[in-house]
Amino acid sequence: MTGKSAQLLKDKPLPFQPFSFDDHAPLTPTEFGIIYYYKGIKYEYTYSYIRERIVSESLYHWPNGREALVFSRELSQYKFTENRKEQQTLAGRTPENKLYLVSSNEWNAPQTELAYRWFSEKLLSHDTHDTPDATIKAIKGNASDNPVRDQVIRELLHADLGIVSVGVTEDKNDQKPSVLMVHRTKDLDGGKSFPMPLEEESLGTQRFFSRIGPWLDALDKGGVLFVDEIDSSMHPLLTKRLVEMMQDSEINTNHAQLIFTTHDTILLDLTLLRRDQIWFAEKYPDTLGTSIFSMWDFSVRKDENIQKGYLQGKYGAIPFLGGDL
Repeated sequence: MTGKSAQLLKDKPLPFQPFSFDDHAPLTPTEFGIIYYYKGIKYEYTYSYIRERIVSESLYHWPNGREALVFSRELSQYKFTENRKEQQTLAGRTPENKLYLVSSNEWNAPQTELAYRWFSEKLLSHDTHDTPDATIKAIKGNASDNPVRDQVIRELLHADLGIVSVGVTEDKNDQKPSVLMVHRTKDLDGGKSFPMPLEEESLGTQRFFSRIGPWLDALDKGGVLFVDEIDSSMHPLLTKRLVEMMQDSEINTNHAQLIFTTHDTILLDLTLLRRDQIWFAEKYPDTLGTSIFSMWDFSVRKDENIQKGYLQGKYGAIPFLGGDL
């Protein structure tokens, strides 16, 4: 919504990827819907589209605890409840391949401003194979005027990586900053410090360092952070620590949320996650489609070993190895 798709020119195709194993899929719209809160107000936003155009779009809010329509759209037919004449003008300027929530904000429509700002301010994503740029940016400067650096170091220490300090240096002739991770031994004479370039650290340490910056950013903003394959190239206990940070109310004071995918079964732990926070993806061999369902659908004891139960196939969503062709 705030990326490349929001900047599409008129008549350009949308990033439409229909289900591959259905002859009718190219004609079936892809649908998205989300319920969220911003500045204490509840919103519900939905839209559907095909490659050529937006098919439907609607925005509801609850400004006084009661549901109220902001706008709705079916193909080129719009409905508004406030400033109808002005918003109809903006709707007429909205191309078929563009969301009205986006285009109306480009024209500074106050009716949709707050609903849109949630997407631009709170919705975050992190590529697990990304560079450490976000963390580097967060810790630049002196520790005295940048407390984020202390937070990063605390998390590196908590992860038992042996790192006691982090330094960032920039060469005017080299646009890429250099990161030094300072390790300290525990010898009888008080120990010694050894700086090590980030690129010489283990891949797991590099991954944890790359992710801790976006994590702290999401915690500070109270954002919703999306991460695909959170366990990629990282020790299971380090992955678990990242999840624990979001679950800890003393750390996550701004109600940030984390939505991630993983194949790491160590995270299937009811002391870490609630049943309603755990979702499974089941692929069906007859249709090759995928269904998403929650562990809330299962009756389990609080002390049950759900990791073991999952690997035994108790909840489904496991691959069938050695199947017939």
